[in-house]
Amino acid sequence: MKASRETRRFFVQSLNSETVELSADEAHHAIDVLRLKDGAEVNLFDGVGGSADGTLRLHGRKQAEVHIFGRQKAKNRPEPLVNLAFAVPKGKRLDWLVEKATELGISRLSPVRFERSVATTAPSERWRRTCVAAAKQCGNNFLPEIAATKTLKNFLASTDAGIKILGHAGGNTAIPSVLNEWSAGKSIVILIGPEGGLTDDETTAAGEAGFAGVRLGNLTLRIETAAIAMLAAVNACCQEVFTNPQE
Repeated sequence: MKASRETRRFFVQSLNSETVELSADEAHHAIDVLRLKDGAEVNLFDGVGGSADGTLRLHGRKQAEVHIFGRQKAKNRPEPLVNLAFAVPKGKRLDWLVEKATELGISRLSPVRFERSVATTAPSERWRRTCVAAAKQCGNNFLPEIAATKTLKNFLASTDAGIKILGHAGGNTAIPSVLNEWSAGKSIVILIGPEGGLTDDETTAAGEAGFAGVRLGNLTLRIETAAIAMLAAVNACCQEVFTNPQE
């Protein structure tokens, strides 16, 4: 089946020249996966809001470049600007979290180490590749920033977000209430702990750092489920503010 125009998207580090060489991974995707031919029209994005249309030029079976013929004006990252801080889940569950968070437009991914964390995987090239693939698929021209892993203590001391949300089984605040004071340009951080929960000391520290405890129903959720559910809910509430601004 012929690939649709929407799937012919490729990530490049820069759009500053008229001819851009695709990386080995992107050339492989164009040549071996999508089986595009010389002269195919494609779309490029740089992960920071820039995009351009161009013509694919193949050089053998492993190299490809794109001659740009049209550029789109770079836009600001869409609101809301959300930093997702989370205990790292194991294996493919981490890939799923990174993928879906990118599809939902997350601006930053911040792995955090808790006392009850069960995985210690550090950010890697695999995380970036997962973000790129998700952005290509969903039409997102932005990639999230990927922060280095921090202890909860260091993370709490370094975050200066305007609105701070803690996904917590003992939380009793509704998400809309937490976002009452949100407006465009005000950053949001969502903190998701390990499946074993935060210790009492960690919960107290988060509260003292300004995090409001929010509970998502009565069921115990895995890390990635809680993270994506919370992110989707925050996005929906913020879009409601854009659609129905308060007088």
